[in-house]
Amino acid sequence: MTVTTFRAETQELLRDRLLDAALALMERRGWSKVTMAAVADEVGVSRQTVYNEVGAKRALAEHLAMRELARFLDLVRVRMTERDDLVHAVQWACEGVLDLAGSNMLVRAIVGSVPGDHPPDLLAILTVDSGEIVEAACTVVKQCVLDKGQVLPLSDAELDIAVESVVRLVLSAITRPSKPAPEAAADIAWILRLALRGASA
Repeated sequence: MTVTTFRAETQELLRDRLLDAALALMERRGWSKVTMAAVADEVGVSRQTVYNEVGAKRALAEHLAMRELARFLDLVRVRMTERDDLVHAVQWACEGVLDLAGSNMLVRAIVGSVPGDHPPDLLAILTVDSGEIVEAACTVVKQCVLDKGQVLPLSDAELDIAVESVVRLVLSAITRPSKPAPEAAADIAWILRLALRGASA
């Protein structure tokens, strides 16, 4: 192992510990009470170390969101392989994501289901400032669709639109849940199937 690799792995381990500490603090106290000093105390490092590794509180929220997104996208990759039909696979993946969102501490804090904690800075990451999350999710979902090898009545540009629409519908169902996960996923799948039928007509 090179010195550069060792440093990178050490830095990644430290960042994970800082993010774990921030999540633990949020669970105990709510996001509004999470401070850089509290995270530093939790891990046993200086406050400056926290700033150096994850930035200010808004950047900390973004790091947390992107790490949780990676876990959600791992679930999407698995579920998309578990159904042969594309629309069924998308529905199955959406249902899994929405189920996971319902129990995820960060998501619960973002949508305000954690009592007494309604953090607008976190909510913005999934709404008005969701570009990075949408882009990352679209990349993974599109690749999952292509990996299924099915002939689609869509151009590449049209597929991009369809994938982004699905991703944004899932985000909307996460941030403003109005139905159980299976029903919301079925609605998204219905819209996708209509789009595919319309494109092939």
